[in-house]
Amino acid sequence: MKFSARVPVFDANVGVGHRHDRPAPFESPTDLLKEMDRHGVERALIYHVQGESISSIDANKALTQWLEDDRLSPQWVLGTDDDSLGQLRDLRADGRLNCVRLHDAGGSVPLVDWVYGESFDWLSSEGIPLWISLVDAATKEVVEMLRPFPDLDVALLGAHYVHASLVRGILRTLPRARLELSRYEVLGGAEALVREFGAHRLLYGSYYPRYAMGPMLYYLHQLDFTEMELAAVCAGNLQDLLGTGEGKLD
Repeated sequence: MKFSARVPVFDANVGVGHRHDRPAPFESPTDLLKEMDRHGVERALIYHVQGESISSIDANKALTQWLEDDRLSPQWVLGTDDDSLGQLRDLRADGRLNCVRLHDAGGSVPLVDWVYGESFDWLSSEGIPLWISLVDAATKEVVEMLRPFPDLDVALLGAHYVHASLVRGILRTLPRARLELSRYEVLGGAEALVREFGAHRLLYGSYYPRYAMGPMLYYLHQLDFTEMELAAVCAGNLQDLLGTGEGKLD
């Protein structure tokens, strides 16, 4: 049986390019678009994977080579130094930046105010949403870092079984947080979150190529969601989060 998405799909979490320790399974935007077409994904929010652990600045420079098709929307990576923040300020001034992803979350650099405070202040004041990977970060650090920024929208990525007992507390504590669902395979978990928090708090993302693009999208179509809820999770919530019409699907 061939699966076909019933609603527009905008993937909130796709990495492009080769990482120093992990070659990508695709070489070009054309290859990525073919994979998206295979799963019925109309658009994708993309970041360069070298920004995960090597250099946010170099990753952002490399990302520009992937933006030849308007189905691919850029997500720029935030590093820890003044040069990184300066690069993002310039991109914002040029009208090219409407969301940011945290570099090296919870890795060699602690997620604390004296490292990221100035950057988070700027993101909050500019109304720029922030993506943070729960796969790579200490959950306690994430929550404590975000608490002083109640106006900062954030997408939390890659929650899995180990986060199942934490997710409700996170969403209650951080009312502007959304949960990206690439690995949220808790039985009945997504429906329970919709009942408690509403569908607007959830995002479809694949975390491709770290994980496959299709399984979570298929899974979401099997859940007890209304068509309106499914459409919101698969595209609408991301469109709203990006704002300024960037996420609109024609």
